[in-house]
Amino acid sequence: MFKNRRLLIYIGISAVLTIAVIVAIILIVRKVRANNEVKEPRIVTLTIDAPDDIPLDQKEQIIYDILLAEGYSPAGACGIMGNIAVESPDYDTAALNETSGALGLFQWTDDGDRQQHLKDFCRDNKRNWNSIEAQLEFAIYELSGGDAIACRLDDFLKETDNSYAAAVEFAAGFERCITDSGKSADKYMGSLYPEFYGEYYQGLSKRVNKAMNYYLRFNE
Repeated sequence: MFKNRRLLIYIGISAVLTIAVIVAIILIVRKVRANNEVKEPRIVTLTIDAPDDIPLDQKEQIIYDILLAEGYSPAGACGIMGNIAVESPDYDTAALNETSGALGLFQWTDDGDRQQHLKDFCRDNKRNWNSIEAQLEFAIYELSGGDAIACRLDDFLKETDNSYAAAVEFAAGFERCITDSGKSADKYMGSLYPEFYGEYYQGLSKRVNKAMNYYLRFNE
């Protein structure tokens, strides 16, 4: 009787462990599928009723309001803007890095043809590529499914309440500003992009500080 009872206990434990393993596998598969899910990118039309030469603080407020209107959380919007502030400190849509050829608010490069995709997107949608509206529209297009790497950020940036994490993940997945280790570089220790874990990113601490300052400013 005792042996039978012990056998039943072992069988019960084995069954529970088997179920737990199956559930874990299902959750992992679902997560992988979600990460690899092809999303239909959003094409939005933005209108900014303001002159091109408005002061920087007004330009920042306009962009923040647009990002909120497009569904990004306050922290998510600030994470995006913390990166813009490093890539293009004056929020200059025509900013050009003469060394790398990167241009615009987000300093798109030809790596992966993203810079050309920006211009093609603007041509197809009859937009001036160096306008704030066009560059934000293209960024939203990439985030919402137009770019296979950046699209992992979309839901996260809509749900997060952590401007620090938003800036870090955006730097890794959207800016992809990987660099050699140095005084202005910090290791990526986020979770959305495990393939980039431990890589050094240019100005990561500065991006985070900018994002957190924006969050304090816009959410006092």
